[in-house]
Amino acid sequence: MSAEPVSSFTPVAPDADWEGVRVRLMAALAATSATTWNDRNAIEPGVTLAEAAAFGLADLHYRTATRPSAWPLDVAAWEPATDRHWHATLPPGEIAAVADVLARKAPGAAERSVAQVLEPLVRACAAPGDALALLAEAPWGGTFTTRQTPVAVTLLRAGLVRGLAHELTDLVASAVDAARTVGGTVAAQDARAAEALATALPLWPDELAAVVRRERRRRSSTAMLEHLDAILAATTLQAVSAVRADLGAAGLSSDEVEVAMAAAPVPLHTLPECLEETDGASRVWPPHPLQALTCEPVTDVDYARRARQHPEVLRAWAVPGRLAGIGWDGRPVTTAVPAKGTVTLVVERAAAPEVSASVRASAPVFLTEVLRTAIGTEVDQPHPTWQDTLDPLDPRRMICDEVGATLLDVCPVVLQGRLVTRVGADREATVGGALARVAAHFAAGRPESRPTPATGPVIDGPWPRVDQPEEGWTPGEAIRFTEVVTAISADPAILGVEKLAIKVGTGPFVESADGSVPLPPVCVPELADIQCLRVRFVLTGECSDA
Repeated sequence: MSAEPVSSFTPVAPDADWEGVRVRLMAALAATSATTWNDRNAIEPGVTLAEAAAFGLADLHYRTATRPSAWPLDVAAWEPATDRHWHATLPPGEIAAVADVLARKAPGAAERSVAQVLEPLVRACAAPGDALALLAEAPWGGTFTTRQTPVAVTLLRAGLVRGLAHELTDLVASAVDAARTVGGTVAAQDARAAEALATALPLWPDELAAVVRRERRRRSSTAMLEHLDAILAATTLQAVSAVRADLGAAGLSSDEVEVAMAAAPVPLHTLPECLEETDGASRVWPPHPLQALTCEPVTDVDYARRARQHPEVLRAWAVPGRLAGIGWDGRPVTTAVPAKGTVTLVVERAAAPEVSASVRASAPVFLTEVLRTAIGTEVDQPHPTWQDTLDPLDPRRMICDEVGATLLDVCPVVLQGRLVTRVGADREATVGGALARVAAHFAAGRPESRPTPATGPVIDGPWPRVDQPEEGWTPGEAIRFTEVVTAISADPAILGVEKLAIKVGTGPFVESADGSVPLPPVCVPELADIQCLRVRFVLTGECSDA
């Protein structure tokens, strides 16, 4: 009996085979582990665990490197949001709050958490209504808010659903096979399979439907790969019709057939609009090259425009780098880091432009709302694990930017110097007028930095156009001495300015010889309450006096 040859797998960096991963892992452990662990022989339990982890990682390297791509069926973007999940759609922003409650100590159970006590009780419920009634009764009443209760039920049932889906895959597959023999639409076949499984699996109807859908999608992906060569070769209308019929016979729904045919570089009789919803959302992810040729790229300006759609945002700018505030995934960012591919939205809150203590305290919630408007629900749930298929990235982070948000701040500015004027001028009025004009200059912003009105046709993305107001200082833009002097000298009574210096915040005074004073990227200038301008009177009022 001759053995079949075993094909060898040569990993490409950064992947590695088991021995490569093991060697690197043991070297890292030797360099970072405590000095008390000096037994690294193969029989040592810690080494055994490390080698098991190395095998798992090497196995993932092998599977991801050799698995053919199932695009576009890997992402069921044509499905409604509620159909992309195992058995429920978890509302954005509630996962962390529910998780905190589930981790608390259960009432009357000193050594057990709420999750440990509730999970078997919710699993035993015959219907969703029974679970909701359970959480409304003592001692659980009030544990969760009305919005959180269905989320908690979903999380407490998730382990049961996933476990049965994996352990009883053969049973689910048999039900799907039996449903196919009867015929009918794909939806009708799925419904029959779920109904047949109801007597064997202790799951609710929507959970059974999701388990069946998961199995059928696995088959759809396999069928698409088996027909991939035919899809790519279908360059005539007759060939396209034949491939579509074959895909339908293989169990793909009409929507899945439509998307599968888009695997061709130039699908016959397919326009970009065929791969998009009416609101512009792509039905395939990543977008097809046909769509890339006809869509507007997403730029930092677009992110700022989307942020200005929030009702409490007055102005918004996109600046490069990661600034202190809220990151793309909703986590706080404490320090500024200049990193490539990062963009921070600097947001001026319309209701409270000054950054008071109360505004600063509510900033994380507000900034999360702004990011939700600018980049989508990813800020709430950046790494979802409960879905049976992946959602498309919303709304199209096609250039893979990391987008954060921070509040616009105000930098206090102090002017120091002497105003030269004629004898008899009102000292207080002279200084007050000069400061008022500088303050107006700061409020209006530099004319050179205002948005340029569009002269040609305006190209918009698939979202409302919200332009930046023309008035206002651009955050981070330096203060120029020449412009401050021009504002001060607008009063004919002021003959000149001597030894002008400007201080921003707690920094040192900057002399006029430097030309300008830099501002932090999240800051706009505003005159401080205390100023250091003085008045020098001259007798003749000639130019030599200034």
